[in-house]
Amino acid sequence: MKQRGTVHSMTGYGRASARVDGGAIAVELRSTNHRYLEIDARLPGHLASLQGRVAEAIRAHVRRGRVEAFVTVQLDQWQQRRVVFDEPLLARYHDALLELKARFGLKGPVTLEQLLSLPQAITVSEERMPTERLWGPIGRTVESAARELARSRQREGAKLAADLRRQTRMIEQHTNAVRRRLPKALAEQRRRLQQRLRELLGNGASGSAAQLEQVAALVKDADVHEELVRIASHLAHMRETLSGHQLVGKRLDFIAQELMREINTLGAKVNDPAVVQRVVEVKGAIEKIREQVQNLE
Repeated sequence: MKQRGTVHSMTGYGRASARVDGGAIAVELRSTNHRYLEIDARLPGHLASLQGRVAEAIRAHVRRGRVEAFVTVQLDQWQQRRVVFDEPLLARYHDALLELKARFGLKGPVTLEQLLSLPQAITVSEERMPTERLWGPIGRTVESAARELARSRQREGAKLAADLRRQTRMIEQHTNAVRRRLPKALAEQRRRLQQRLRELLGNGASGSAAQLEQVAALVKDADVHEELVRIASHLAHMRETLSGHQLVGKRLDFIAQELMREINTLGAKVNDPAVVQRVVEVKGAIEKIREQVQNLE
């Protein structure tokens, strides 16, 4: 069970091993980024039927990412090779060869080398512990490795969350600076527009004063109050998401996209060098956020 307020990375590593009668079991788990949850369990060929159970044990601890599971089993006591001679078949081979020698008038004995070279005269069998008996220790080892994987992903997630909070504070600082700069920036923008209109219309043009006032009023369209409000809302939503227990990666990516949309609009509306510089810094922070959230569960 994952605790509220924890963020997990999709990158992690977990390993566990156990001793059993006559050998050992080792489980190694590696997880990387993935859009959904994908588990690739690799076991020895004779234990392939346990892949589903291994995946289910891992699924209880991981909700998103690609997990590679490597299960190795070394049971020397049970995995013994035995050489088996088919004595009844060898006896029949022997009698048949003697009969052929007599029929064709051949001399010489029937040798053991001749007998063993004949088909199916000798076989090699391998004894293994029954699969069901092995699942108990394998399942427990997988569970231990999965818990270690979850702890690893949580540690990495905590680092990512701390960096995301730093980027969030940085965005907030820059947008607060924009808010403070905005009245002066709009006044300067209005002044430049009036000056440019006078140059175009000339001081003696009829109705120029009214035209100046009317056109200068258009600068109000550069008001970015709504964008600043929405940016503040998105930042609050980001903090709330980082404090929750739901899958945060996709949600934070969406918030970052909305932040980028608002800051682009703000930058397009306000033609002020100081504001433009702040916008550039904010966009850089948002790009870092979008890059980081790709690693989150």
